[in-house]
Amino acid sequence: MRSEEGFSFATSISKAARRRVILSFEFISEFLFHSLYLFYHFHQDSKRCHWITLRRGEKMITSTHDYQVEQRSCSLAGLLTSPHFPTFYSSGVSVGSEIYFPDHGWPFPSTKVRVLDTRSGTIRMGPSMKVARWAHKEAMGVVDGKIYVIGGTYGKNQVEVFDPETQTWEFAGEEKVQCNSRFSASLEDKVYMVDLEHGRISAYSPREGINNVATERLIEHMNCMCVVENVIYACFKRSGLMWFDTKLKVWRRLIDSGGKATLCSFNAGKMAEYEGKLAVFWTQINTNFVEKVDIRCRIIALDRVGEEIRGKIESSGSVATCSYSITLSHCLVVSD
Repeated sequence: MRSEEGFSFATSISKAARRRVILSFEFISEFLFHSLYLFYHFHQDSKRCHWITLRRGEKMITSTHDYQVEQRSCSLAGLLTSPHFPTFYSSGVSVGSEIYFPDHGWPFPSTKVRVLDTRSGTIRMGPSMKVARWAHKEAMGVVDGKIYVIGGTYGKNQVEVFDPETQTWEFAGEEKVQCNSRFSASLEDKVYMVDLEHGRISAYSPREGINNVATERLIEHMNCMCVVENVIYACFKRSGLMWFDTKLKVWRRLIDSGGKATLCSFNAGKMAEYEGKLAVFWTQINTNFVEKVDIRCRIIALDRVGEEIRGKIESSGSVATCSYSITLSHCLVVSD
């Protein structure tokens, strides 16, 4: 079954529920008021924003919580200050029920920011930043409810901070820093960034400024990064899922519940924390349809055992089938 945007669900559903499907994921959680948003874009269509939402369903059967998956899109008419909606190479953060995307900034840097109101499903232009930046080179993070933007320019520049309550941008301080980061995550009142050139981690604190963490140099490509229960996780092209040991300043393999490195071969496209677990998404060729791919989801429970962190796959399956020419762009959790 197809929708106007070329999207079809992998599960057979009625016309009344065309754009909605219930998936069951067998695990227990106490958090009931958060939704996960997975954004993607069709390569041939830059005028619409598309996303899939994963949230709690109302029905609960013993130890099984039903989850509701909904696909939506909205027009970007009048909002296209650059040729494309923010893609894989840009940042994005959520505050409350709103998601903030910096303008793609290609081929020129931009001060523009788009805001998705998840309650209404509409996108608007937010207040502009003071400094034009390239979204694919800047780091974004949330500390104490405020959004911090670091880097995104060729030289050193001041960090900017946005207050969602007053809807204003200000410089966070006089210090000028240089940052060239594609991946960032917020942890313990800091914004952690991965340097594009050397792959080393640095951290920005509103109180202390930027600090280059003494980490090993990464020699392989990182696909995505997120924080789950105060631990940084990342998926690497060859090593798969790993976590960052903030004490030893090294990346360590995420092993399975049996102590084996079976999760190292897993190649996630996007991931985020969802209800204390790691939700990972990737695309996979659909063997039943020509030029179709499945968007697949895997929920991994995490458990610290001594000096190790072990993962247990609790749910895995296809959430949607769509045209081959798509790219997963962002994965974020918001408060309903």
